[in-house]
Amino acid sequence: MKIFSVALMTAIIIFTGAANAEENLTITLEEAISLALENNRLIEQAQEDRESARLELSAARKNFGPTLSWSSSSMRIGGRNYNSAREARYQFRAMDEEARRERDINLADYPPYKSSNSNTLTLSIPLYTGGQLEGQIKSADFGLTSADLILENTRQAVKFQTAQAYYQVLQCKNLMKVRQEELNNLNEHLRVVQIQYDVGNVAMSDVIETKVQIADSRQGLNTVRGNYENAVANLNNIIGLPTDTPLAISDNLEYLPHEESEIECLEYALEHRPDGIAAIYEIKRAEAQINAAKSGFRPSVAAIVQGSMTGEGAFKADQTKENWAAGISLQWDIFDNNVTSTRVAQAKSAQRKAESLARENLETIRLEVHNAYTNLKIAEENIKITAEAIEEAKEKFLIAQVRYEEGEDTNLPVMDAQEKLTNAQVNYFDALYSYNMNKAQLEKAMGIPIEIDAAIYSAAVENGKNATKALEKSAVAPSTVLDENGKVKKRSEKDIQPVRKSETEILSDEPFTKEEN
Repeated sequence: MKIFSVALMTAIIIFTGAANAEENLTITLEEAISLALENNRLIEQAQEDRESARLELSAARKNFGPTLSWSSSSMRIGGRNYNSAREARYQFRAMDEEARRERDINLADYPPYKSSNSNTLTLSIPLYTGGQLEGQIKSADFGLTSADLILENTRQAVKFQTAQAYYQVLQCKNLMKVRQEELNNLNEHLRVVQIQYDVGNVAMSDVIETKVQIADSRQGLNTVRGNYENAVANLNNIIGLPTDTPLAISDNLEYLPHEESEIECLEYALEHRPDGIAAIYEIKRAEAQINAAKSGFRPSVAAIVQGSMTGEGAFKADQTKENWAAGISLQWDIFDNNVTSTRVAQAKSAQRKAESLARENLETIRLEVHNAYTNLKIAEENIKITAEAIEEAKEKFLIAQVRYEEGEDTNLPVMDAQEKLTNAQVNYFDALYSYNMNKAQLEKAMGIPIEIDAAIYSAAVENGKNATKALEKSAVAPSTVLDENGKVKKRSEKDIQPVRKSETEILSDEPFTKEEN
């Protein structure tokens, strides 16, 4: 139903736009995010990576099953050995049977065949591989878990990217209002200046100065309008619509206080960031690959059933009778010129790299939460400051206008007051834009779930659930975001298990314990 509703929404938007390109299509932030989650190419690629990981796990498990192989060869027989055997056969064939028996001559030992065809069927079932198949299955299993978490992380990144583009459209929309208001004020002031000039109260320089200011204001409005069109095109590209689709953004940039502390945000991020948990499973995957590489030190055992026949024809048995064999096959590379040791060392190097990447990921999480939270609080303070500045700038502009109209002051204070009013309004909307942007950035840094709760998913996997069951258990409602007070809507504590040992290592500042070579 979700896919159908999103597809229907997309179709309505596209076909409505095609039918009437002049009408803007109204879209909310939630609708934009829903379209992006369904249409964005990054998510599409992450889904294919997840499917590839699932197939890799399936293939690894199937390696434990039976394998039926057929080998066939077709040979042309010739040479001195064959010719001498053929001559001997003709010579011995001329002898009577009793004479051949007395000389112990068997004509079958002197075949006249000119070709030999061999066919062999072999059924093999691995019984013991020294840990190779087990290691491959574990590695693929951890790879699928990691792919699920990376897919969720990609969704969160696309959600932030969509919000960023959406807020950029709103910001440009607000700046156009500011520039249009500035232009209206200056046009009204030009009317007053022209009247004052006509009655001889002011010089022509006031008229010229005001017209120059109006030209600058028009240029600024045109620039912002172009930025708005580009912002709309960028948003269309992210949510999967044609770039020239006209949009009408129904939301406004608002200030909703965020009350959660930085420590609370960081604790939540360390527990829920899907890419952080995925980094832990990459370490586990590397450990499984080490165990698979060590299988070269051990023997492998397989159960084998084999049947073969050889004849002059493609599937004949006139040279040898059909034969079969069943039993156990053991293979042990006693010396492989240190190939296995090299592969184990390579796998350990990959493990150390995975540990380093996990530590880097942890540092990145801490930094992203800190930066987003700090910028959020700065923008929050700037909203209050700039809101007061706007009121003061408006009052100053009105006073300057009155003083100019009454001939108590020159044109310069009016121009200066208008410029300060515009700057105050721009600063206010910049602060409001920065606040909403960093709030969205903080949600991304914290790992606020979109489709699955990464902490619950990981706990389900650790409790023995497969990927499908873990996804079902960790599925969350689309509305799982920060509440109106900036607090995280937490899941039931019983669903979140204690942090695993490897996670404890990840979430600490201590170096990883490395296995000795």
